[in-house]
Amino acid sequence: MYRLKRKIPRKKKRCKAATEAYALILRKNMTKAEALFWKFLKKRQKTWLHTFDPQAVVHGYIPDFYCPSLFLAVEIDGRIHDRKNVKRNDRIRTRRLNKHGVTVIRFKNSDVFSGVQKLLDILEEVALD
Repeated sequence: MYRLKRKIPRKKKRCKAATEAYALILRKNMTKAEALFWKFLKKRQKTWLHTFDPQAVVHGYIPDFYCPSLFLAVEIDGRIHDRKNVKRNDRIRTRRLNKHGVTVIRFKNSDVFSGVQKLLDILEEVALD
C-alpha cells in the first residue's frame, strides 16, 4: 500500500523562532526597573571582561540579562513575582537553567530603584570571581 509522506513542520524550530521574536519584543519594551538597570550596566560593563545581553534566549527561556561567557542570568523581579504560582514557576525555571549550568541571580525592582550601584557591585563581584 502506498503511503503519502507529509511534511510535518518541526515544532522546535517554530518555537525557537517565536521565542526569539518574543525576546525582541521584550527587549524593546523593558520595564522601568530593567531599563534603569540596563542603563547603568551598559556603562559599567565597558570596564569588565564579560558582557551582558538584555533579553537573550537561553535554553528556551528569556532572562532579563544574560552573560554567555559566565553562564550567568540576572532577573529583575517586580511585585508579581511575590505571587505563589509565579514563585513556583520561577523556581522551576531557575532549576532548569541550573541543569544547563546557568546561574540565576534575582534582584527586586525596589532594590534597583533604591540602589542600582550596589546591585552592580554585587554583580561585579560575581563576574570577577
